[in-house]
Amino acid sequence: MTVSLPGSISSGRSVEPLPRNLSDMARSAHSTPKILMLNPISSGVGRGALLRWLGWLVIAYTLVLSLVALRYLDVGDLSTGLVARSFGIAMFFAHFLSVALIGLLPIMLLALIVPYRHIIAPLAWAIGVVLTCLLLVDTLVFQQYRFHLNGALVSLFFSGASEETFEFSLAMKIQVALIGLGVALALWAVGWAVWRLVAATRQRRFGYGMAGACVALLLATNLFHAYADAMGDGTVTRQTRLLPGYEPLTAKDFLEERGFDVAEASWGGDTALDGSIDYPRVPLQTQTPAEPKNIVFIVIDSWRFDAMNEDVSPHMARFAQNNQRFMNHYSGGNATRIGMFSLFYGIPGTYWHSMLQTNTRPVLVSRLLDLGYDFGIYRSAPLSSPEFHRTIFSRMKELRMESEGNDSPARDIDANRDFIDYLQKRDPDADKPFFGMVFYDSPHAYDLPDGDPRPFQPSWDSVNYLSLDEDTDPTGLHNLYRNSVHFVDGLVGKTLDTLEAQGLMDDTIVVVTGDHGQEFNDLGLNYWGHNGDYSRYQTQVPMIVHWPGRTEAGKQTEYLTSSFDVAPTLLEHALGVNNAYEATSVGHDLFQPAERLPLIMAQYRGHAAMTENGFIDFPAIGSPEALDRDYRPREDGPSPAAIQDTLEQMTRFRETD
Repeated sequence: MTVSLPGSISSGRSVEPLPRNLSDMARSAHSTPKILMLNPISSGVGRGALLRWLGWLVIAYTLVLSLVALRYLDVGDLSTGLVARSFGIAMFFAHFLSVALIGLLPIMLLALIVPYRHIIAPLAWAIGVVLTCLLLVDTLVFQQYRFHLNGALVSLFFSGASEETFEFSLAMKIQVALIGLGVALALWAVGWAVWRLVAATRQRRFGYGMAGACVALLLATNLFHAYADAMGDGTVTRQTRLLPGYEPLTAKDFLEERGFDVAEASWGGDTALDGSIDYPRVPLQTQTPAEPKNIVFIVIDSWRFDAMNEDVSPHMARFAQNNQRFMNHYSGGNATRIGMFSLFYGIPGTYWHSMLQTNTRPVLVSRLLDLGYDFGIYRSAPLSSPEFHRTIFSRMKELRMESEGNDSPARDIDANRDFIDYLQKRDPDADKPFFGMVFYDSPHAYDLPDGDPRPFQPSWDSVNYLSLDEDTDPTGLHNLYRNSVHFVDGLVGKTLDTLEAQGLMDDTIVVVTGDHGQEFNDLGLNYWGHNGDYSRYQTQVPMIVHWPGRTEAGKQTEYLTSSFDVAPTLLEHALGVNNAYEATSVGHDLFQPAERLPLIMAQYRGHAAMTENGFIDFPAIGSPEALDRDYRPREDGPSPAAIQDTLEQMTRFRETD
């Protein structure tokens, strides 16, 4: 009797009789490998069959990943020239061929040792699911923020602080789970289809030809990119920004050493700046202030410039009426770590990694410690995410590392309550001055307590980040953001009232500001949130200063200022430091107009310089690009003088000997 195996290829062939016992099954495993290859759950197959299947699976995964990566083209285009566009298309396939090959290579090596399909197939399937899901997440991140998944985001999620920084709705979690399930099922079907293809195909020459074509593709794309980079052809090289982790071959030094004429070196990103830290540049020249003032920083995460008014933030608006407001104030970055870094250090965020690696705290904090200031640091989100405990407040004891609560509003309330308690327990007649900071997080999470007033309508109840695209009406989300700022404004009002009630205002400098802005597709370029571009919507923030004897009530300062100006101004006028500003910062006196352009703005990788005509965007990889204030490309190209000034600021505090 003969039977046909269900789902087998339609060859019309008969197969061996079904085994009657375990001995027959064991013999069958060696005598009929072709039949077993057709069974998706069979384990008794040879190494050759498994390796052929894995080889073709690399090609299949390449196609799947390339299709998913088309989502990058929603916000970034390939170059228009024939040659550049051809490279861009080849680049997609070559990059994801490398990704698939690297992902499956360990499985191939394992198949040589353990040629069992019930082990190899699930592992290969899991690799495909992980790669595809990571790529889907990266396309989402890139569409909204224009950067790829990086070490900062990964460390944030694995640090356990992700739920405290990003709050996801139940609907979004269900949607993500369904997408993940769909990916898993689709990849299982792909693996099964490739297995059937391998079982039905006996011509290995086609496989060898495909392998040769893959090698040729990898070589061609890398060699062509090396040539284009050497010739300074930005139409080719700028396309590489679209793909995550894509760093193709460059050969400028190699070609130049052999007498070829090459273009000037393209910007190498922050990693091109080597050398040890020289910060401050010279020893401080100091004198002890006769009457040192208390200093309080009130910082609101994601507080953009136009969210400071009587409707959205009435308590802070009243505070501004009695103090000095800086109307054209910019953060040194478009994300929390860099915004806070520039506020405390007064230097560009491109130094972040060096300060983190060396645990170097800012001159401002060191000077406060030298003068015996007490510290009260109250942050809603964990002080370790990002690593402020290893940078701004490095080597300080008894830091309050986190707030209590299950969401951002609860933690904001906890931080605010503890800071007020700290203020109320202080002796007003104590000789020891203090530095206090309270840092609210709710606007970053678009959140506020249930039952809290929501004066801005229509308002979303929560955010589904997966639904944000260029066609999304931002009104509901923007109103949710305004409602969140309105909630935090109430907390700030309580803090300001406490400072007044405790009789501290006459002896305290109060700085109220944001770490960065928040965008709602204001430019029509599908930028949402922050950490995406450097436009005013992500970098311009409110700045209100109360300084007894120095600020003028109701004064609105119109000239350009930045967070780089705060630390050096405090060092000179409040903390007795007599050095020139250049010794400790790239900033200027906050109370004096000055030439502040180019103004460096940074993120975790890459940075930009704001100029008179717009921006120069310096990506982590590739050449700088000139943009106007609306973030559209400019035809005149980057200014060499602005690039030189930017480089000087970025190397000022590095040892060059």
